[in-house]
Amino acid sequence: MKYWKFIITVLVSLVLAGSVQAEEQQEKTHKEKYAEKIKAMEETFWAASQAGKTVKGVFVEGNSFFNGTTEPQNRPFGKPYTAEELYAAKQSAERNSKIFLLAEDGTLYYPCPRKGERVTQSEQAHRMPRVLTKQQKAEGLFTWSTQTPMVGRTIEVYGEIYPGYAGVKGIHIESIYFEGEYIVGEKD
Repeated sequence: MKYWKFIITVLVSLVLAGSVQAEEQQEKTHKEKYAEKIKAMEETFWAASQAGKTVKGVFVEGNSFFNGTTEPQNRPFGKPYTAEELYAAKQSAERNSKIFLLAEDGTLYYPCPRKGERVTQSEQAHRMPRVLTKQQKAEGLFTWSTQTPMVGRTIEVYGEIYPGYAGVKGIHIESIYFEGEYIVGEKD
């Protein structure tokens, strides 16, 4: 009788140890798959950038852009707002004003979900995977970004472009590159 209790205890211990090892292996596999996905995303971005298939621009806040309060399209590229205008644009963007990408060539893009997708959350809150240089990786910078804090900053994006309407094109942003840090709530 004593042997049965001992055998059952050993079997239960072996099963528990096996499940812990399986869980650890699954977590390791998940991290490896994510790392492979990020590496492929970065390779795609850099190849597209070299081929001229990315869009360089600045995120602009829609309300002030369309009502004429600001005119980022008439300013030097990379400096779309004065300090006062930038503060107001970011406040408006935080209150869910639409954000557009004003390209270096003057084309206006509306960030949208992938063709055919229905999204219930705000596209502005969507985390865009960030492409990092080796130096940026060494600094441990954020690996993602959202649109709202990026208003007024010069960026480069890669994604699927749609024909749009009335001169405004749609773009599903797959990855983003920019200089500097991205920390939510920290002053730029």
